[in-house]
Amino acid sequence: MVSSLIRGKYVVCRAVGGDESEIVTDGAVFQRDGEIVEIGRYDDLKSRHQPDEVIGGPDFVVIPGLINAHHHTGLTPFQLGSPDLPLEPWVIAKFGQRDVDPYLDTLYCAIQMIESGITTVMHNHALRWFPEGATLDDWGASLIEAYEASGMRVAFSFFNRDQNHLVYEDNASFMDTLPAALVNQVNDVFPFSPVSSADHLDLTAELIKRKGGDRVRVFVSAHNVHWCSDEMLTEVSEFGREYETGVHIHVQETIYQKMYGTRYWGKTPLAHLNDLGFLGPEVSIAHGTWLSESDIDLMVQTGTMLCHNPSSNMRLSSGVAPINRLLDRGVEVAIGIDEAGINDDNDLLQEMRLAQKIHREPGVGVANPSSHRIFDMATRAGAEVTFFGNQVGTLEAGKRADIVLLDLTRISEPYLDPDTNIVDAIVYRGKGTDVDTVIVDGEVLMRGRELTRVNKGEVHAGLKASLAKPLQPHEERRVELSNTLLPHVNRWFANWELEQGEPHYRYNARG
Repeated sequence: MVSSLIRGKYVVCRAVGGDESEIVTDGAVFQRDGEIVEIGRYDDLKSRHQPDEVIGGPDFVVIPGLINAHHHTGLTPFQLGSPDLPLEPWVIAKFGQRDVDPYLDTLYCAIQMIESGITTVMHNHALRWFPEGATLDDWGASLIEAYEASGMRVAFSFFNRDQNHLVYEDNASFMDTLPAALVNQVNDVFPFSPVSSADHLDLTAELIKRKGGDRVRVFVSAHNVHWCSDEMLTEVSEFGREYETGVHIHVQETIYQKMYGTRYWGKTPLAHLNDLGFLGPEVSIAHGTWLSESDIDLMVQTGTMLCHNPSSNMRLSSGVAPINRLLDRGVEVAIGIDEAGINDDNDLLQEMRLAQKIHREPGVGVANPSSHRIFDMATRAGAEVTFFGNQVGTLEAGKRADIVLLDLTRISEPYLDPDTNIVDAIVYRGKGTDVDTVIVDGEVLMRGRELTRVNKGEVHAGLKASLAKPLQPHEERRVELSNTLLPHVNRWFANWELEQGEPHYRYNARG
């Protein structure tokens, strides 16, 4: 049996309520074979156990592994040439990105996350096209294998769509507004629905059957309400219940998506999902930036969870989700990076800080999320959303030893008031570069910021070599189509007069 004693000046076991955390000073976690056996004072545990090694010391803080509750890819759209735009034209701009080796990209993503203290991720992958000569099954398995190679936990899903691919109306109607030459170009180049709904679900069932150890969950996902027919949404929902897996979907990320619901159903997209029987405690929605009061009621009634992505929402002009209102009502809210964190570096500690600051509403005495609440969102709530809640997310006996050690040097120097709560210090000052050691299932994945499983240099070199090659003809055609199509998409959305309504938050006023 392999055991270790993970030591810190502080051991932050979990948030308790909204305003405090369970913290052991001069503490340690004793784990054996990946299971947490006991947590307590370091001297007490050392006297009762004979660990194979002691990890950490008095210059560290020990916390549960962080959880990225909504993510897509490794290299960011900006790195691949897509500037930040409002989501609707940004989707078209992204179509012009070059191909990236999916296995290397996923491994690169995992490396960045491990270096930032993330031990579990909800990875939601697009079913747009896949490498020539590969089968769907093998392609899907290779993405999961990248996470398995890294040692991380993953809740993995493919998302699919079958309508409204270019703008928020049926493809034929929009194509009727385009020049004939552009219509031909779209038909020749754009993969409207390269994978059928039946094949998508068959692939997901195969991945569930083939998945390896306990560090992998396979979810089922639809892309977004307006991008999926009612038939597809119903099939995804029924699949999730049949296989007892998590269901993940984007909902009301932008104001246009909320307006689509008003135009086509006379209600919000979330309300339409509820009509279809889609919502429930197995469902997590990404973004929810434009949720109404009645939407929040539905989330409370159905137990539906939310993955909050503050960086992405700000970068793509989507807005600020009403997280304070959701938390007040007891909705489970986790934090995700969504492939486009504020610094393009998958730093969840900085995402936590941003999440706290943007929800500080003006006014003396106005409630805002405490550091403990934010810490809970990035740990325990993330575990619930990814269906690992019975294993990770908190440090307690019987759970798996997914543990991160933060070096306190930069956080506390040159001075930090000794009465400062350590959770406040982590959320206010912590960065991914402060992560020293990362442990999953008792296995050390990074020690002294050196990865133990993956050769970072080789992964970077492989990506550099593949991306140094000239664009292939099919990639050049995508770039040309994206550039030509973008002005037409912008004009189409410009005709939508934005809805005006009472805001959840009031940040400023003209009067």
